[in-house]
Amino acid sequence: MLILVMLQMLGTMFVFYPQTMTFPATRLIAAATQAPRLLAAGSLRAVMDEIIRAYQEQGGLVFDAQYGPSGKLRQEIESGAKVDVFASASVGHTEALAQQKLLGPSTLFTHNDLCVLARPGLDLRADNLLAMLADPAVRIATSTPVSDPMGDYTWQFFRNADKQLPGFYAAMNAQAIKLSGAHIPAEGERLPYITAFEEDRADAYIMYCTNAVVTRKVLPQLKMVEIAEDLNVRSAYGIAAHAESEQGKRFVQFVLAVAGQAILKKHGFGPC
Repeated sequence: MLILVMLQMLGTMFVFYPQTMTFPATRLIAAATQAPRLLAAGSLRAVMDEIIRAYQEQGGLVFDAQYGPSGKLRQEIESGAKVDVFASASVGHTEALAQQKLLGPSTLFTHNDLCVLARPGLDLRADNLLAMLADPAVRIATSTPVSDPMGDYTWQFFRNADKQLPGFYAAMNAQAIKLSGAHIPAEGERLPYITAFEEDRADAYIMYCTNAVVTRKVLPQLKMVEIAEDLNVRSAYGIAAHAESEQGKRFVQFVLAVAGQAILKKHGFGPC
């Protein structure tokens, strides 16, 4: 009987000891094969997808990219989300994360400007822009301040314009319909700038000029009106890698180098 018990104990050791030893190795293999992660502003979707392809063609790894409002993505990182690179539409977000030691150094890597897209029937021009936008009958769509830098830049535009047309800020602050920037879009979700016009929810939409170009590829009938330089707000985009991510650091250097900057310029972004 004693011999039988000893054999059972010995068999248990042989069954469970090797299995226990395999768990750490499995986790290490999974970690080693996991793609590096990029979080980036929604306005960077097309350009970053192309930069990732170019980076891969030059021997870099493919990045798992997620796009959304920069303020929301920053909150995810502050809540513990793991990321190798964060590319924000506001350099303030990457600088804040660097100060918290959640990312490495922040670098300004490109610029963008605001434009207005309007439905064909709206007689919107550069010379009547403020008066038309201030018309209570015109439905003005915007992004959401705080959660999306595009919303922050838009409200700064309202403040700038108020100096030329007193009361403009108050009118826009009450009248603007926040149709984007409040949440991180689901995979495959259509751009809110497109659906706003397709579903007749807006007469004019204030957005980045690069977003306007993308939207007009789908809806070419829309009119694109530039905002005067003295009223416009030039956005400053920031990028930063995690301090312990070598792949992240390499990708940031690629974005800052000639090839990455050329792709940004091709998509309408300004030089860093």
